[in-house]
Amino acid sequence: MLSVEWIPRLISLDLMWFIELAMDNLLWVFLFVSVIFVYNNMKFSFRNFIIVLFAIFPFVDFFASINIIILVGGFLFVYYICEVMILTFTETVPSLQGKIPFILTLYFFVMIVLYSMGVF
Repeated sequence: MLSVEWIPRLISLDLMWFIELAMDNLLWVFLFVSVIFVYNNMKFSFRNFIIVLFAIFPFVDFFASINIIILVGGFLFVYYICEVMILTFTETVPSLQGKIPFILTLYFFVMIVLYSMGVF
């Protein structure tokens, strides 16, 4: 129950638990940081990083309960190939050109959910 386990750890200032959590999930930390960096005009915002973490926390318990194994190479291959296709499509449609950050953020969350559920 990761979604509620972090609350007492934060209250007791158990920073080692948070460091171990980040080090055990380097793929997720890297993905979240890169998404925040790219969609925030190449600047890192700790506030936006926390918002993304809280947005994904409800899914963490579900993914952990069904014992998901993520193969990084396959995930990144599918993710970037599809992202290039989505970027090409959104840049050619005039009505979608102003909504590229929103579309890519939505695509990021959809891909995380789909890949974690074993669709690919």
